[in-house]
Amino acid sequence: MKALVTALALLPSLVYAQEHSDKEFVGKVSNLRIAKSGSVLLGVKQGEEDEPISCREGDWPIGFELGDTYANNWLDFLMLARNTNQTVRLGYTPANGELCELQYVAAMQGDGFGGIGDEGDKLVETGALGNVALIGSNGLTETSFKASGHYSSDVAAAAFDGYTFNEQINDDAGERINRGLWLIKRDADTPNWLQVDFGQKVKIAGLRVVLNQKSTDLGRGPRDITLQVSNDGDSFADHESFRLSRIADQTGSLESAVSARYFRLKVHNNYGDATFIEIDELELFQKQ
Repeated sequence: MKALVTALALLPSLVYAQEHSDKEFVGKVSNLRIAKSGSVLLGVKQGEEDEPISCREGDWPIGFELGDTYANNWLDFLMLARNTNQTVRLGYTPANGELCELQYVAAMQGDGFGGIGDEGDKLVETGALGNVALIGSNGLTETSFKASGHYSSDVAAAAFDGYTFNEQINDDAGERINRGLWLIKRDADTPNWLQVDFGQKVKIAGLRVVLNQKSTDLGRGPRDITLQVSNDGDSFADHESFRLSRIADQTGSLESAVSARYFRLKVHNNYGDATFIEIDELELFQKQ
C-alpha cells in the first residue's frame, strides 16, 4: 500500500511553536476520549528514549475543545492517524502536572501503513492510501459489486467509484457513478451488506469507510459492522467486527489480514437515521 503522506499542517501552523514557548511531541496517538461537553483528551505512545512531555501523568495528558472548525478538523485528523498508526507532530503548551492544551497537529512523512503484507501482492493500488477496490482497477467492473439492495439509483458500484456525494476523494477515479454513493433503506429484519468480488483470491489487511459530512450528521453512517469473506460467493464467514466512529472518514487495520475472493461489509446498524444507511466510498487495502 502507498504510504499515507499528509503535507497539511492544521491550524495553528508550525511557526507558532517557534515564536512561542510551546513544545512539540513527535510520535503516535494511543487513545482518544471525547466527553459529552465537547472536550477531547489525547493519549500518546512514548518510548524510553523519547523526551517526556511536560504535562500531567496518565492516559490523557493533552486535550482541546471542540466547536471551532479547526478543532473538528483536528479530531478527524487524529482519528485517522490513530487508526492508521501514523506518526504525527503535536504542538502543545507545557503545563507540568496539568492537562496540556493542544496548539496544532501535523503529519510526518507517511509511515502508518506498509511493512505488513506479502512481497507477492500484485494488485494495483490507487489513491493516497493504496485502495485496491476502485472500479476500473484490478479488473473490477460494475458487475463486481453487489449489495443486499439499494435506494433509487444509489447502487453498490457507486460506493467504489472514488467519489463521495460532493467530492472526488481518489485521484485515480474515472467517472462518478450516479450520486457517488450507496444508499439503502434500513430494515431491522434483513441484513444490510455491501460486497466486492475480485474474481480471484486476494489478501486484504485494512479498510476505509467514507461519507459526506451532511449524511454523517444525519446519522446515516454505519455504526457496528462485520467484515465477511467467501471463496464461492455463497457461504460467508465472519472475519472481524468493528464499531465505527461517527465521523465522515475513517480508516482501520484488520487485526489479521485475510485472503479471499469475496469481501462483504455487513452493516448491523447506523448512527440514528430512521430511514437510511449510507456509504459513499468503501476502500480496501493490501497492507497495513
